[in-house]
Amino acid sequence: MYHNKCSVVAKQTFHTLIICVASVCAMSCGGHKSGDARTEYEQAQFIRTNDSILRLDSLSLRLCDSIMAATDDSLTYYDYYILKGRYYLLSATPDSALHYARRTRDFMEKQPSTSRTRGIKAIANSTEASFYHLLRHNPQEAIRLNTLAYRQIIDSDLKYYAPEIAANLADAYISVDNLPEGAKWYRRALLLVDSLDLPKTKNITLYMGLGQIYTSMNDFSSARYYYEMSERQFDMMKPNMQSYFLNNYGNYFYFKHDYANALSTFRRLQKHIKDSGAGDTYDMYLCKVNLADIFLNIGQVDSAEAYVNQAADYFERNGVKIGVYYANTIRIGIALKRQDYAKVAGILASEGKVGEYNQSIKNIRSRYMRWYYEKTGNYKMAYEDLLKNIAQNDSLEHNRTHMKAAEIMMRYTEDTLKLHHQLEINEKNAEVNKSKATLWLFVSIALALASFIVCGIITLRKRKLQTRMEILTLRLNNARQRISPHFVFNVLNTRIGPTANEETDVLLRLTKLIRSSLDMTGKSWVTLREELHFIRDYIALERTLVGEDFGLTIVAPDEKTQEEVKLPAMFIQILVENAIKHGLKCVAGHKQLDISISCSDAMTYIEVDDNGPGFDIRRTDNKRTKNGLDIIRQTISIVNQENHGTAKMHFSISNREDDNGNICGCRATLRIPRNIKYI
Repeated sequence: MYHNKCSVVAKQTFHTLIICVASVCAMSCGGHKSGDARTEYEQAQFIRTNDSILRLDSLSLRLCDSIMAATDDSLTYYDYYILKGRYYLLSATPDSALHYARRTRDFMEKQPSTSRTRGIKAIANSTEASFYHLLRHNPQEAIRLNTLAYRQIIDSDLKYYAPEIAANLADAYISVDNLPEGAKWYRRALLLVDSLDLPKTKNITLYMGLGQIYTSMNDFSSARYYYEMSERQFDMMKPNMQSYFLNNYGNYFYFKHDYANALSTFRRLQKHIKDSGAGDTYDMYLCKVNLADIFLNIGQVDSAEAYVNQAADYFERNGVKIGVYYANTIRIGIALKRQDYAKVAGILASEGKVGEYNQSIKNIRSRYMRWYYEKTGNYKMAYEDLLKNIAQNDSLEHNRTHMKAAEIMMRYTEDTLKLHHQLEINEKNAEVNKSKATLWLFVSIALALASFIVCGIITLRKRKLQTRMEILTLRLNNARQRISPHFVFNVLNTRIGPTANEETDVLLRLTKLIRSSLDMTGKSWVTLREELHFIRDYIALERTLVGEDFGLTIVAPDEKTQEEVKLPAMFIQILVENAIKHGLKCVAGHKQLDISISCSDAMTYIEVDDNGPGFDIRRTDNKRTKNGLDIIRQTISIVNQENHGTAKMHFSISNREDDNGNICGCRATLRIPRNIKYI
């Protein structure tokens, strides 16, 4: 085995020496002058060397040194000088990359602006941007440098790297939770691969980026689709891209709470990094801190501590602030598992001012901090942290919704541009044949007809787009109407005080309810089982405000049918909330709420009855109540527009009367066809 390895190394060394000699000969026998563009040979060699650099092949460093020795202080010298910087960025000494990038850029600034100098400046700026993105967590500087690098690379002789820089810019935007901009730059990278006629293998890493975006949006089915597309091409990726893929794929399973697959994926990443000879690099310690997080979540606290200590030491030595923050978050979780609350306080005290990190990292920290506050009896801080986290996630949800709307607009724009392009082709054909009157008349009629059809198609598309935009707006309104802040405030004021066990139980149930509400925010339709589960949690908390003399009956189909039946999210909850707020809270004595759900092959019937004073539109001055009923009516109107025939939803609200004709309550009724078309 040792002999075989020596033989391989000898062959690689001999091959490298041949390339070096050929390179020096080519440059001494009429190569380019300073400022000239690269020859085809030089450009091909630059790309091959860069690919070797990304594989952390140490022989590529010897090649760079050999060429630099023969071309001191020239453009060719800095071609390979910046490639050495890219090598160190991926190695155990990443700080060295900053020096290489800045010195290269300073030299190029003194040279005439040519396609070649712009290309090298772009590579230098991109290298420095990667340093700030990976190691210093300075996303704004990474965005600025990558934007500059993109403008330079597009106007250079190294357009081959334009998709890579566009993807780096997308990653920088994703790090600040700007998903629409991240998706835009990934789409631009895909377009560049096609327009520059580059190998389709370059699309692989771009699919990974889209998978990361859809993971951030909690659209796990779309994310899985892109990751599986990438995994089929895994062997064609460079080692650093393989590490990037495995890290993102592991995160996908982590955020799905599929810790078994997350653990196996990060184990696979750990082995891959070792086999690539990059055991003491940023990628390895990022893998270790992720493993620590998974071990903590599956209860293997000792393993979590061993991995996080190794990662934290590397991050502290190299000044990787986001890495230190993440490691401290895992350490807080470990201390909480061991009930060592003093250690948590020590970690927080030593941490100092915390930077601005992406929402996913902050959500992990927030979860542990609420646990810490609850265990130490600081319920005020737990509540404030919960509200802050809800506000941050609401902002991120708005960002996600904006991205979905941007995607719809992008598809509409692409279709419109294609139609316009087709019309331009028709017009050119008409000009070529304008000498023939008969043909000209025919073409004119054809163009008029085509224009009429196109206008009709565009009008239909606009209507459909407007409908979908209204749905997105309703989803946002629905999200904001989920849990009344006054309700949260009243429950906490009512329950905080009696006993530690009771207030902890109510706070935890309230947290669970709000989390369930946030989970349902991004869904237009849910199963009947999900809706009923949420309603039971909601009523359990409302019961503390309504009083003990409160009766509840829920009649529903079996579990299998509940999984099959779908309805718009929060519909029954809105009706239940109205019944309690405007019906039962107005009743002195026994309060009764009845929820009845029955299903036939064609229809689902839902009734919500209360024994309150009845429904009077003149007394319904509560804006939240009006908004709730408006959401139901508007949603039904939009859904019914997309359905034809008998597949339409119906909603009514009426008062109930006793045998003497007196009002004895209110009844809200929903009818939802089983074959309705979901939007």
